[in-house]
Amino acid sequence: MTAPLLFSKVFGQDHLWEGSPSTGLYAWDPRLKLALLVLAVGMNVIIARLGLSVSLFVVSLGLAIWSRVPAKLFALFFLAPAWATLVVFLGFSAGFGTTPIFSVGPLTFYREGMVQGMSAAARVASDMSWMAAVFLTTPFNRVLDALKWFRVPAILIDTIAMTYRYGVLIMEEFNRMRDAARSRGGLRNYRNTQHSTALILAQVILRAYDRAGRIQSAMLARGANASESSGSHGDEGAQACPNRCDVTPGFTGATGAILSCTNLSFGYVGAPVLEDITFKVNKGEVVVLCGPNGAGKSTLLKLFAGILTPSQGEIFLSGTPLTRKNRADAFRYVGIMAQDPNDQLFCTHVAEDIAYGPKNLGLAEHEVARLVKTSMELMEVEHLAQRPIHRLSYGEMKRVGLAGLIALRPPLILLDEPTASLDPASGQHLVRLITHLNSHHGYTFVVVTHDINLASVIASRIIVLNDGRLVADGPPRRILTDESLLMDSRLEPPILTKLFQRLNGESESTNGIPITIDEAADLLQTKIGRA
Repeated sequence: MTAPLLFSKVFGQDHLWEGSPSTGLYAWDPRLKLALLVLAVGMNVIIARLGLSVSLFVVSLGLAIWSRVPAKLFALFFLAPAWATLVVFLGFSAGFGTTPIFSVGPLTFYREGMVQGMSAAARVASDMSWMAAVFLTTPFNRVLDALKWFRVPAILIDTIAMTYRYGVLIMEEFNRMRDAARSRGGLRNYRNTQHSTALILAQVILRAYDRAGRIQSAMLARGANASESSGSHGDEGAQACPNRCDVTPGFTGATGAILSCTNLSFGYVGAPVLEDITFKVNKGEVVVLCGPNGAGKSTLLKLFAGILTPSQGEIFLSGTPLTRKNRADAFRYVGIMAQDPNDQLFCTHVAEDIAYGPKNLGLAEHEVARLVKTSMELMEVEHLAQRPIHRLSYGEMKRVGLAGLIALRPPLILLDEPTASLDPASGQHLVRLITHLNSHHGYTFVVVTHDINLASVIASRIIVLNDGRLVADGPPRRILTDESLLMDSRLEPPILTKLFQRLNGESESTNGIPITIDEAADLLQTKIGRA
């Protein structure tokens, strides 16, 4: 078994604690279990006696059996250090001592060396058995809580949590690519398996490197480098929520413009991406950005969120200019949801991830807890509060990501392909939640999507980008019935609009052409009624 497969099998077993027995180590306080683990390892290091190590191993094995820890998972903890332990044992046996026992070629094995080797192996076995007994009976979030109680430095806890979260994700990617290699004959013998595994590991490393940059952007967009000013930017201006849940954003701008950009341009060395973009987004609008791949839509969202800095032009968020100096505080005015929720959700568990942004606002703990609870209820994920992120469905991850933004209460939310990779039911569910946030809570949205049918349903205004330039800006009906505009921008009208355009024949009028299912149904009922 490969090391990546071992990692995924051992550290992806969060379901072990759902409905676990209340006896044995499962019922013990994680702080006590961690203390016993440290004590056992410490005794092995300081005393280093074979008898002690064997005794500690027997105790931990007995605790694991009493707790009904799965034998296969318990044994897997010994797989990773097995080869290293064998090398150490052989090294001690052949390199130390004065009493020879037997020889193999030029190597002579000594009694004293074998005793030292067995002592070293017993220490490793004891340590690994205690680790297995503790970590296989303790949910990872409770391990982190115990480490916090012991005042382990926060940076170390965060490192452990991030390693766990993305270690599992990387291993899932490894296993998916391994399955793909198997389906194409890449694992049919030992040589092919080694070659395929090397190729897969190279891809996993490259993807991890790329993902690290996206994770860093997501952290910055949720206040990782925020200034220490406390409180939310909009508390004083917030209105009472019609649904009696106070996550309605405040709006402090002097006019109705939540976002404005003027002569905005951006590019990499020798490669312009956006040129001379100018428009405004007013309070309460749902503006949909459409365009072909490479038009600059996602880049524009990153500029608005302060993740990227424009090469020229100005951006104003709620009337406040966005500059290099204050872009770390852009999250107070704008939230951004990535297309891939795995780049958005970087904490280990749902409630912890949603709380990340509010904590960066400098809010009191009770206020953070209230915002987290309310946001989860609004996005219908309260039952997932303690679930590990890697055990969520794609649709659940999208809703959790949106809940993390709502908990910040920014006036403007940017969504990059919100329904991408979702099944129809999950996509419709998310669209209903977005519509509710806009109509009942006053959130303003800028949505990037290739789904023209989605644009026809949620947009109050559509902006079309092509080759880094703004080529159209107007109401949905005018944009979605302009066949030449859509064709030039490599887009198509909604399927119903296209059908009724065909039925409309050569007529140039677009007033009666529906762009949504409801409009099409009303038109057909009217036609049938007249007939």
